[in-house]
Amino acid sequence: MNTALILGRSNGVGLDRDATLVREALEQGGTVCRSPAIRSLGALLNHANRADAAIHLERVFPLWKGKAPRNFLIPNQERFPARHLGRLKKIDRILCKSSHAEEIFSRHHPSVRFIGFTSPDRLSETVRPDYGRFLHLAGRSTLKNTSALLALWTRHPEWPVLTLVQHPDNAPNEVPENVDLIDRYVPDEELRDLQNRCGVHLCPSLSEGWGHYIVEAMSCRAAVLTTDAPPMNELVGPDRGILVPWERKEARHLGWNFHAGLEALEKAVEELIGMSVERKEALGACAREWFVANDRDFAQRLIEALR
Repeated sequence: MNTALILGRSNGVGLDRDATLVREALEQGGTVCRSPAIRSLGALLNHANRADAAIHLERVFPLWKGKAPRNFLIPNQERFPARHLGRLKKIDRILCKSSHAEEIFSRHHPSVRFIGFTSPDRLSETVRPDYGRFLHLAGRSTLKNTSALLALWTRHPEWPVLTLVQHPDNAPNEVPENVDLIDRYVPDEELRDLQNRCGVHLCPSLSEGWGHYIVEAMSCRAAVLTTDAPPMNELVGPDRGILVPWERKEARHLGWNFHAGLEALEKAVEELIGMSVERKEALGACAREWFVANDRDFAQRLIEALR
């Protein structure tokens, strides 16, 4: 494959990151990529945008099908609506970020393949993680279970300070005294420094298509807490993080929202608070090891799936 179109909405966060990572992986194999951001149905539909293959990110963009003889989809199940299932007929193969997605989309398409995914490497070799510092990077998402964490930190004024980074549109008007709320734009270098300095990252997501903020935390050697539900528990295992049982789930498009129980989440945070630095370092080291191996293999899995 000599040329590829990478198609997806530009949302300033995860989807832009996905497009960059797919492009970088394909360029390792010598493919020339173009990534026209789709902001409207008719955006950039011109004759110059033709390629050997089109890779649709998250959803299918039907108007682009004629731009390439082969069309692939890398979906996010929790953001793929059932009303779009008919569009899968326009796709030659679905490439899945998780085994969870592979299971879901195999019910709706004859050619589905697991490729996994990757995230940017955020490690700073000059910063040593402080495993007494807690970080919750909510960003723009409303699916990170932030309210549950705030409820617990309100209940426990004796807990260590939790740094919460959240977009101002979603940030609470007030937080308990032991929560440091950052609700402004954080430059990338400042954010990277924060990701590396905080040795414990709390990521009790309701759902994820992949989980960039989880995997980025793992790249920083953090001790990561997340929900014991797919696909989050495909990233974090008991050897490289803390898993919190979920108590109820609800459908979200083709995927699910998994709600970790408040009591279980409280118990897991207390476990992390009481855990030795050496144990947290060991979890972080295993997380980093998994990140490196997964990142190394992703490009090859993607290229092979496109052949």
